[in-house]
Amino acid sequence: MSDGKVKLPLDRARRIADDFASAIHPFCKRVEIAGSIRRGEAMVGDVEIVVEPSTRTVQGLFGPMQENALLSFPWHAWGRIERGGDRYKRILTAKGIAIDVFIVLPPVQFGVIHLIRTGPREFGQWLVTPRRRGGGLPSYLKVRDGAIWHGQEIIPTPTEEDVFRVLGIDYIPPSERRAFWGVIKLEDRV
Repeated sequence: MSDGKVKLPLDRARRIADDFASAIHPFCKRVEIAGSIRRGEAMVGDVEIVVEPSTRTVQGLFGPMQENALLSFPWHAWGRIERGGDRYKRILTAKGIAIDVFIVLPPVQFGVIHLIRTGPREFGQWLVTPRRRGGGLPSYLKVRDGAIWHGQEIIPTPTEEDVFRVLGIDYIPPSERRAFWGVIKLEDRV
C-alpha cells in the first residue's frame, strides 16, 4: 500500500468513484462525486465523494429512534480506514488509492460542502472569504459549520446552484473554477 499519493488517469478514477458511489448509494439520500474528478482533471490524486446519509428506525432503549444508515456500510470492504469520523472518512484501497468521503449531517448544507469539496482549494477559500477582503462572500454572511449563516439563521443551500444564488454570483462550472482574488468586482451588500 502507498500513502494515497498514487495518481490515476481521469477515466480510471471515475470508475472507482462510480463503483464506490453505487455501493454506498443504498445507505444514502444523496451521493455526489466531487474533487478533481468532477472538475475533469487529467490526473486524479484521490476520489472525493459527498454523501447525505439516510436514516432508519431502530429500537432504542426508550423506544424507536432514528439511526444513521451509514453505520451499516461495509467501509472495511473498500480498504484500510485511515480516518473514521462521523463527518469524514478516508479509505486507502489495496492499490493505494485514497477515497475521501464527506458526510453531510445537520446543520451542514449539502450545496456548501459539495462546492467546497469540488474545489480547487483556492476557489473554496475565495468563496468563503468576505468581499471586503477580496473574496466572494457578501460581508453580511458567514460560512460556519458547513453552512451559510445570516446572523443566527442558516440559509438553506441544498445545491451548489443555491450557494451561487445566495452569494449573488453566476454559476461557475467545476472545470472553470479557480481563485478570483481581485479579478471579479462584486458589489457588496451591507
